[in-house]
Amino acid sequence: MGTVVSRDARRRWAAVVAATGVLVGMLAAVPVLRSTVAVGAATTTPAEVRQRALASASVAYTAVGESRGGLALPDVGGFGDLATLLGGTTRTRIWWDGPRRWRVDTVDAAGERDTYGLATSTTTWDYGSRRLATVTGDPSVRLPRADDLVAPSAGRRLLSAVGPDDRLSALPPQRIDGRTTDGLRVVPASARSTLARADVWVDRETGLPLRVVVTARGGADALVSEVSGVRTGRPPADVLDPPSPPTARRSLDSAPDLVARVAQRSPWDLPDELAGLPASTQVLDGASTYGTGLTRVLVLPLPGRVAREVVGNATRAGSVEEELPGGSVVRIGSSLLNVELVRGEDRFHAYVVAGLVEPALLDEVATAPLASPPPFREDQ
Repeated sequence: MGTVVSRDARRRWAAVVAATGVLVGMLAAVPVLRSTVAVGAATTTPAEVRQRALASASVAYTAVGESRGGLALPDVGGFGDLATLLGGTTRTRIWWDGPRRWRVDTVDAAGERDTYGLATSTTTWDYGSRRLATVTGDPSVRLPRADDLVAPSAGRRLLSAVGPDDRLSALPPQRIDGRTTDGLRVVPASARSTLARADVWVDRETGLPLRVVVTARGGADALVSEVSGVRTGRPPADVLDPPSPPTARRSLDSAPDLVARVAQRSPWDLPDELAGLPASTQVLDGASTYGTGLTRVLVLPLPGRVAREVVGNATRAGSVEEELPGGSVVRIGSSLLNVELVRGEDRFHAYVVAGLVEPALLDEVATAPLASPPPFREDQ
């Protein structure tokens, strides 16, 4: 299996791809969703199915799952396991008691990594390295983890990002892993999105999203996440308690990856609008998302030293730094997710610009702060 974020990295894909809310993960030897057959007509509207899915976070369950990413992203230092998570297969075991108490194990040939979610922290236990890492709080901006991509969580995140102009329609109900599901198709309102559609199948009994398929323009499945063997009911309490082996190497942090650390100390005040897109979310003091619904762009200011490091990692991985009005850009792209590392001519102003949008829109967003550099935050 592989997971996606962290060669020193950190930040959640949820905010990077707020449609990117878009995001996968699960366990091996159990067959996943082999039983998928059509059933009778849906009995509820697409809006009602969406609401049931969004309300399912409180449904306790256990399951296994698998996510398969089809994005060919380069393995760039500073972005952790992102390339693996979004370009490979991730298998997990899931115990879910609610948003503030859960456990997701990631298993592959090399070993096992267990992640425990608690009310005020997240702890990861890596069996191979004997490392017990605890992250306090819930950073608004970070790289994705395998638990973000588990179908119920990924489906809820995706459906919560749907805007009033995005189109929601019904798909034929299916029997998935012995359960009757209602299908939803989400299509972005903007033609500048790289997302052609996202299909979510929601369990009629529990409201849990059991299968998520994200398709890029051109028709390729960019991400498929699904769960099987779903059993409802609260998992045993002791299964949800992080281990405390006496020989563990322990760490405590409030920012688990590079993106999260940078967002905590972003140096610039970003404007209320870039390239005609309104700021839709002020995720942290200096990072913002621009746009609406499933067509959004994340802009994350980078300190100069970090920018040099990340650009160096990207060019060593095969990317090329190109001229851009007012500075330069390194493009890291795929059929769905596009990322730009942008530096001003002064090499002082620098940004990560990312989204499920066409590169031309990222260029427009990136050049705006280069043409009119934003001021320092007053608390710097």
